[in-house]
Amino acid sequence: MWARKRFDLSWVDVGYGLLQCTQWVSVLPSYVSQTWKDSRHPFPCLSVRTGFDLLLKALALPAGSEIIVSALTIEGMLTIIDEHGLVAVPVDLETETLAPTTEQIEALITDKTKLVLVAHLFGTRIDLKPIAEVTQKHQILLLEDCAQQFDGMPEGRQDIADVSMYSFGPIKTATALGGAVFSVAQKELVVQLTELESHYPKRSRSFFFRRLLKYSFLKFISYKPTFATFVGIMNVLGKDYNELLKKSTRGFSGSNFFTLIRRRPSSPLVVLLARKLRRFNGKALEIQRELGNYLQASLQEKSGHQTPGSRAPSNHYWVYPVLVNDVPSVIRSLQAVGVDADHRGSMVVVKPPTGHDCPYPENAKKILENSVFLPLYKPMTEKTMDIVAKAIRDGDQPSKVTSNPADACVHSVPESLAQDT
Repeated sequence: MWARKRFDLSWVDVGYGLLQCTQWVSVLPSYVSQTWKDSRHPFPCLSVRTGFDLLLKALALPAGSEIIVSALTIEGMLTIIDEHGLVAVPVDLETETLAPTTEQIEALITDKTKLVLVAHLFGTRIDLKPIAEVTQKHQILLLEDCAQQFDGMPEGRQDIADVSMYSFGPIKTATALGGAVFSVAQKELVVQLTELESHYPKRSRSFFFRRLLKYSFLKFISYKPTFATFVGIMNVLGKDYNELLKKSTRGFSGSNFFTLIRRRPSSPLVVLLARKLRRFNGKALEIQRELGNYLQASLQEKSGHQTPGSRAPSNHYWVYPVLVNDVPSVIRSLQAVGVDADHRGSMVVVKPPTGHDCPYPENAKKILENSVFLPLYKPMTEKTMDIVAKAIRDGDQPSKVTSNPADACVHSVPESLAQDT
């Protein structure tokens, strides 16, 4: 069975990380900055959530200030906004681009709006230029969440957002099993973020050592033969392998959420992240892009199934979402041919705040409710994509409508808070 996600971590990377755990030289997060290629100012930290929390602390926005956010996000980002006394205002997304329109953003801007936070979802890169024109006109900061979009360091790209946030958590591209880099336009802001972070305790080497061992096991069982064996054993034992894997990859969960994110990265993590960035070449992403384009064309031509983000300027299919009518049936059909698919994952729909007249993001809700997320990575082939496309066609029944509405986001930190970002 094809696992829904393959860790972008080689066995050499694992060995290198374990070796670093035995080195007792302290390495600062700024070590990553020496590797990061960018025309702006990098700020490395433990995770995107760590950096976002620090950023809001540094900006010290008045209580009740509003942040316009892409209507699909992870719950941890909303929890952080709420912690700082701020208000998340959702902006709906277009299915074909997974981006908000400038008209939608303009309509949501009030005298309380201080930030616009847009996310590049599922491996797409949206066009920020028109959005930046709006934020600059209103003198609002523009943040881009690139946690699902990393396809290489931003050297040579036109600087558009005021802050760009890249994640290297366990299931991300170029993972170091943690870490993030913020690309920041204002050097003074990086100085402020660094000062605030310097007061955080440092994660231990032993923590990272245990993390490497855990993900070594998860990497081992993610291979096709071992994953099928693992799923079979779990079924015999009456265990839900899906829930077990999700629990194993949760990074920041429970009531101590802020205690967990308010940390500096350990030295082994910093050194491993620098190594991953130096050695990144993007060839695997080119294969993903070709496979994704092939599958998209096949689905559209033979069954009319739509792929969210199909008209985004760029897409390397970090995950592959496809809109279907009968989600449970399609997942069963895919599993029957050896493809492990997922529904919803860790994303939530951002609910309009109480008393705010912004519209409910119906399109984002539809995307989340009706999408099945497919595995897509090397060594899958076009033949594998043909099998996937047929399973989707066989499992979907246009006359049915998905009946499991997505839960609206809540401003708390439940057990289900998912993978590191």
